[in-house]
Amino acid sequence: METREAKFLTVFQEFSKSITKTLSVGQRLKVLADGVVNGFEVKGCAILLLDDDRKELKTAACSGLSNEYRNKGVVDAEKSIADALAGQIVVIKDARTDPRVQYPESAIKEGIVTIVSVPIVVRERTIGVLRLYCAEQRDFTSEDIEFAVSLAEQGGQAFENAMLLEKVLVELGYLRVLKEAAKALTSTLQVQEILDLIVDKTVENLKVKACSIRLASPKNKVLKVVCSKGLSEEYMKKGPVATDHSIAATMAGEVVWVEDARRDSRAQYPDAAQKEGIASILSVPIILQDKVIGSVRLYTSSPRRFSDFEVEFVQSMAEFGAIALENARLHRSLQEDYQAVIDDIQLYRGYTGSL
Repeated sequence: METREAKFLTVFQEFSKSITKTLSVGQRLKVLADGVVNGFEVKGCAILLLDDDRKELKTAACSGLSNEYRNKGVVDAEKSIADALAGQIVVIKDARTDPRVQYPESAIKEGIVTIVSVPIVVRERTIGVLRLYCAEQRDFTSEDIEFAVSLAEQGGQAFENAMLLEKVLVELGYLRVLKEAAKALTSTLQVQEILDLIVDKTVENLKVKACSIRLASPKNKVLKVVCSKGLSEEYMKKGPVATDHSIAATMAGEVVWVEDARRDSRAQYPDAAQKEGIASILSVPIILQDKVIGSVRLYTSSPRRFSDFEVEFVQSMAEFGAIALENARLHRSLQEDYQAVIDDIQLYRGYTGSL
């Protein structure tokens, strides 16, 4: 019969192997959750990570738990065994009656009795919790707790390493797109082709619901769509988008993030945004010769905060759009000047020929 120590060693070995493989963050943490269930012989395990606002705990990986229990509702960081997020190891002997459990009814239905919650700490900052769920009331030894803490530490380190790797890969992808856009600028004077490329690549690489490019019309102070992707025809025809009413700060040269377009007064058509399924909007100015001539707007289907690098990427794409428009203007001006010279030459020849 395999001893507890041997099972723990197996968990460490399997998790260590997962770190050396090209697995995503979620896949690595799933290996850890499965290992915890097998090593501790518990009903289930969940790895919950704090969201960007540190208000909710999101399930990053789990094992042994039903879909119904996983989808029981929002896990509030302040209500769900909050002491663990303060760096404490918390043992709930009876989840059915303990007030620190946010969803006791769900625990009863799932057959959960004892819960152990261990903080996941990275660089002295708690980023989430590792939770063990037992179907019966159970006492954990100090060795059990120590091992759980070690696994939480390993999980935190694996999460950070994987996130750093994913960030590098994503940033390399952004750089490839910027290179492609730069190449397009030197190979074509078709402005629409370049603007379509900007919109397509922005949606694809930032994984947003939609993207649009709007240019300002000085005559009637509206922003007109020149290209878009991911937006319905109904939304596009919702009404005129005023430069002084629709996220107006962008026309002053500011990058604007609207967390909830359905309620934010800076969004001109909140009802249309709600019907379209738009949550957040990122609005980036298009600047040409120190003058804001339009905006690139990103739309998400769920609330999302964009990283500094993502904002810089969109700003770079907006700059490419401005350069494409300027190149086209210069080309058109050159053509007009050239034609004027030809006309003058022909006029001069006609004049001298009549002498």
